[in-house]
Amino acid sequence: MSRAEKGIIIEFSQVGGYVKVSAFHEPTMTEVSIVGDPRETEEKLKQTVLSKLRYVLNKSEASPSDKNNPNSAKGGKSGKRGIIV
Repeated sequence: MSRAEKGIIIEFSQVGGYVKVSAFHEPTMTEVSIVGDPRETEEKLKQTVLSKLRYVLNKSEASPSDKNNPNSAKGGKSGKRGIIV
C-alpha cells in the first residue's frame, strides 16, 4: 500500500480511560480513528489505525461510482453513513 504510506499524520490523544488514535492521509483528505487501551504499545495502536486507514482507502478506491453519486440508492440514501459533500 505505497499510496497510503506517504503523507500520513498520526495523532495520539489520551481521553479518560482510553487512547484515541487518528490517522490523516493528506493526499486524499481521508481521516480514520480508533480507540484503544492506554496500556497497549504505541506501535500496536499505530499499526491498528494504519490498517483501518488502508481498509478505508482501498474501499473508496474500489467503488468510485458511489463517491460520484451519493443518491444512487433507493430513497436518496446511499446506504452508507454520513454525507458526501
